[in-house]
Amino acid sequence: MGVAGWRFAHVKRNLRARAAIVAVLEDLPLICTAVVAVSSMIMMGFLLYRDWPQ
Repeated sequence: MGVAGWRFAHVKRNLRARAAIVAVLEDLPLICTAVVAVSSMIMMGFLLYRDWPQ
């Protein structure tokens, strides 16, 4: 686990939930890539829709 993941997992509140999230994301790195790709596509779609000539 990296430093950022360790800090995220070892905060006093919701220790078990955060540790479980970090463990799942470390085992399935494809999820992070897919979330970033989908969110960037949504953002680009929103920007194109907003700038579309009326």
